[in-house]
Amino acid sequence: MSIKMTQKSAPVPAPYNVLWRAYVPDTIIPYLQLMRLDRPNGYWYFWYPHAFGTLWAAIQQRSHPQDLLIINIILFWGVLIMRGATCTWNDTVDVDFDRKVSRCRSRPLARGAISITQANIFTAAQTIVSLATLALLPPLCALYAAPAVIGWFCYPLAKRVTYYPQVVLGFPMGWGIFVGAASMGMDPLHFAPLLDSLMIVVRGESTEVSGLSLILEALKEVQLEWSIIAFYASNVVWTLLYELVYSHQDAAEDTAAGVKNLVLLYANPDGATPEKRFGTMPLLCRLAVVQVLFLAAAGTLSGFGFGYSVLTVTGTAAALATMLSRVCLEDPQSCGWWFKIGNAKYAGGMMVAGLVAEYVQRVLLP
Repeated sequence: MSIKMTQKSAPVPAPYNVLWRAYVPDTIIPYLQLMRLDRPNGYWYFWYPHAFGTLWAAIQQRSHPQDLLIINIILFWGVLIMRGATCTWNDTVDVDFDRKVSRCRSRPLARGAISITQANIFTAAQTIVSLATLALLPPLCALYAAPAVIGWFCYPLAKRVTYYPQVVLGFPMGWGIFVGAASMGMDPLHFAPLLDSLMIVVRGESTEVSGLSLILEALKEVQLEWSIIAFYASNVVWTLLYELVYSHQDAAEDTAAGVKNLVLLYANPDGATPEKRFGTMPLLCRLAVVQVLFLAAAGTLSGFGFGYSVLTVTGTAAALATMLSRVCLEDPQSCGWWFKIGNAKYAGGMMVAGLVAEYVQRVLLP
């Protein structure tokens, strides 16, 4: 059931807020909606890369299950708040676009439930709380988290200057793998010298060598751990894949709204039948193949065994093949279901399951 909303409508616009209306003041509900607390499926996409990173590190260093669990609880809390900050910032930047897209018109900023200033304050508060979570993790995590925060900040701006905003989003989403590994006490990209140099500069202890020279020298120490790089690459591709499916929901209206979107580059010319409006399926199939190849490369480079190969590689391939064979790109409801449920639960679950199987085999059953 759809409900038409005007910009000046009441703070509670839709029936899915029945429980909130019973227990939460109406003035608070728009902020919960900005955080997407009413749409929890998105948290899987934010948390999965962090979980992949923690499991990869736990396998490498034979971490205790209790440590793995505690770190993931901390990360999930941080992800919950940071996802809220990211969505709030996205809605703030996109407010004029959202008012032109039917699926987005009922969002708090688009309907005028709160002001831009209130949203900006809320974004800053959530970001501070999320970054404060880093105090519970190794100091190196703060340095690893910085690129993701910058990437999430840039993503909504990219829609104005490029048709590839989904690509821009893929880099910070996948970066959680490095944050997760660092949270377990590892240094997957060898950032420790860079952190030391930054601390020297901040404390003003650099006398003989300039601060910039110290940082440049430290950057030379950065090394690539190719197994985790392959994991990261697979998640960048995965983000691009599921975001493309998601973006089909609004493709018809995005053009009129002026939003740049990769899907629009593959839209068929005017006059195409409604059943063949989009030509993105070949691209989606190629992305799925590339993602699975990166997962296979990550397992080979890490020396993972049968459980990983069957669940993460083969299981993910099966989940993606099922999605791409069944999703109807011309049907917004079909795209929404596969984005929220099918891909998030099945493909993501398979990737986690294979890493868990490898952890159990290597660490718990030596």
